[in-house]
Amino acid sequence: MISIDFNKKIRTFIELDDLKIRTTKDGSLSLYSLNYKEAFHDTNGALKESINKYLLPAQLDQFSGIERIVVLDVCMGLGYNSGCILEELLQRNHKIEWHGLEIDERPLSIGLNEKKFQKLWSPKVLDFFNCLKKKERWIEGFNKGTIHWGDARQKIYEIEDSLRFDLILLDPFSPQKCPELWSEQFISLLSQKLSFKGSLITYSSAASIRASLKRAGLKIYSISPSMDAQNKWSSGTVAKKEELKQQFISENYQLKDLSNRELEHLATRSSVPYRDPTGRGESKEIISSRKIEQSKSQLINTSSWRKRWNTAQ
Repeated sequence: MISIDFNKKIRTFIELDDLKIRTTKDGSLSLYSLNYKEAFHDTNGALKESINKYLLPAQLDQFSGIERIVVLDVCMGLGYNSGCILEELLQRNHKIEWHGLEIDERPLSIGLNEKKFQKLWSPKVLDFFNCLKKKERWIEGFNKGTIHWGDARQKIYEIEDSLRFDLILLDPFSPQKCPELWSEQFISLLSQKLSFKGSLITYSSAASIRASLKRAGLKIYSISPSMDAQNKWSSGTVAKKEELKQQFISENYQLKDLSNRELEHLATRSSVPYRDPTGRGESKEIISSRKIEQSKSQLINTSSWRKRWNTAQ
């Protein structure tokens, strides 16, 4: 398991075009996008966030009897989510097939140029990152991986249509900033590519995203907040085709059934989906169309739900 020094309190900032390099509280490297006006990770720690919101909820123990694990990383960024997953899978001697969808080549290059990023990873995972950067391909024994640079909505069709993923890591910028990768249509497409026992994992707990996942026929579970984030009611969502066995719903795996609060959230106007029927819609257009649909919706006003549950606390 990857170790982190959580006592580090370093926070540095360096300008790099529209990306700002920073060191988060756990000492790991992260970025801030001036274009999206949003951070790549929580300020408490980039590596820490990937462990809590992706690695642990992935419940890799459930794949103990499966020889080959197929992974899709949507919006790879610096690569923390896949890096954490691969560190564990390689130790367990699983055969791995990996695919990544990412529009911006710079974050991975930035990370690989920073020693504090390099030192986080084993030689095998560092080789994985370097191969993607240099050749867009990774081959290590029976393991293989491909990075598909470009708009995920189009590049996903470069992947063999019959391939089904055991893990889909969904990590774009927030729905309000990057709605095109949270649309009803794109989520439906990802859901179709999920294996029967697979998991789609995302940091988002937005009602719009969860409602789209449910309409795609998936069963959804909430990621419990870590000990240092107890003020949050959820740290994300895991969606599956099959119902999760009770043994995998526990604090150890950080997963739980949706609370009454979360279920009621799905009945509010916040659950109105982002729509992108052409797969080429612009962010402003998608957001504007959703606002119009929300204004006409007969669903409960989200502010009423928020007021009710704030009062309940």
